Amino acid sequence: MKRTYYTTTLILVLFFIQINQSAIAQNTNKTLNDVLIPGGIYDMGDHFGFVDPLHPSDEIPIHTVHIDSFYIANTVVTNQQFLNYLTSALSSGLIHVQNNIVYSVADTNIICYTNQYATYYSIGFNGNAFSIVDFRADHPMVGVLWYGATAYCNWLSSQNGYQPCYNLTTGDCDSTKNGYRLPTEAEWEWAGRGGHTNPYYNYSWGNDLDTAKANWPDSGDPYETGAYPYTTPVGFYDGTLKLKSTFNWPGTATSYQTNNGANSYGLYDMTGNVWQYVNDWYGRTYYGSSVYNNPKGPATGTLMPDNKPYRGMRGGNWYNGDVINSVNDGHSRISNRDPSYFRGPQDPNHPWYHVGFRVARNYTGVATGINSRNSEVNICRSFPNPFNSIITFQFELSQSSQAVLNIYNSLGQLITTIVNDKLSQGIHNYQWNAEAMPAGIYSYQLKTDNQIIFNKIILIK
Repeated sequence: MKRTYYTTTLILVLFFIQINQSAIAQNTNKTLNDVLIPGGIYDMGDHFGFVDPLHPSDEIPIHTVHIDSFYIANTVVTNQQFLNYLTSALSSGLIHVQNNIVYSVADTNIICYTNQYATYYSIGFNGNAFSIVDFRADHPMVGVLWYGATAYCNWLSSQNGYQPCYNLTTGDCDSTKNGYRLPTEAEWEWAGRGGHTNPYYNYSWGNDLDTAKANWPDSGDPYETGAYPYTTPVGFYDGTLKLKSTFNWPGTATSYQTNNGANSYGLYDMTGNVWQYVNDWYGRTYYGSSVYNNPKGPATGTLMPDNKPYRGMRGGNWYNGDVINSVNDGHSRISNRDPSYFRGPQDPNHPWYHVGFRVARNYTGVATGINSRNSEVNICRSFPNPFNSIITFQFELSQSSQAVLNIYNSLGQLITTIVNDKLSQGIHNYQWNAEAMPAGIYSYQLKTDNQIIFNKIILIK
């Protein structure tokens, strides 16, 4: 089948559509931003030999998978975003509250717990309306169950003119629809790796255990005080100095310096803050039978000690992603996988105060990434991203090719050409010094003889 490649015009049009759909806001007002993850091939699983004592060997064998391009949100869903859904669903008669628990009117599946059920949860219900009852409006939505996450996906799809993916009675996901859904395990790990496969990283940003890059226990952040949960606002760890006067956190510190914990795709909280549901059932031995092309997990899950199957979770969290305890620090590894049964010492009755989710959806255009091991470009990445002034572009050519690397601003205007030359096979590194440029969203385009790759980069000041 003959390959189809983007023209520059089509790429820029798609870029404008993506930018217009949402924007990166500053400080605590980060909004849902769909990040286009280019499709590719990678070796899924644990590359560092970690063994979880509760469910050993569930990250092996390492197996090669192919993922189509898709969108995924740059942050997990916040309490405020979920509140918007609850308010809409209540007014439409789709949900009801019984014993301080939110249910769908159609069945007995739990959507979420309210603050009146337990003070861990930030959304309250006064008998007539939902509201945020604490300072955590821009923190991850917790107290939500897998069914509630899928109901939110369907609502968000309808709000944006997309086709809802989920049958809320059966839980089945129609992956041919263009609406929002939970990412598959394979998609989540591919996005979380940020395109880094040579070498593979243990965490979303690299291999260093930097407690200023993620919300882990004992990170020292100013939210580690008072009543649980110890979540931080989404996207909090972005490399900027945070001020109590802006965030009004419960801790006494007047400021807190974060390091940038976003990965190369600009995804926040892929390593810490809250567990994140994936669409797949958790199968302990599934890696031994996983399909190659866009795997979607087993037909049902491994039975847990309570004799029930559970959906999977990824990402680690503020509660048990401990970087000091040599057993628990593995929870925030990018390859770590857990069933939503394992949440704490009271499993399966431990509170849901450290479980949330982020949304994904299909990309229906021509794939923009590295879709074959025979492609000219074996690696294409930019780091750090977001960046302060200097960003490095690294790509590997499988054969000699003319290569053009361009930088565009958010209006699609060409800013500079980094390289335009015939390059040899191998790894090439180039830097762009954007110190004189204003903060904002930029993009780079790498064009070779037979391939075009187009990705977003974020300049922060």
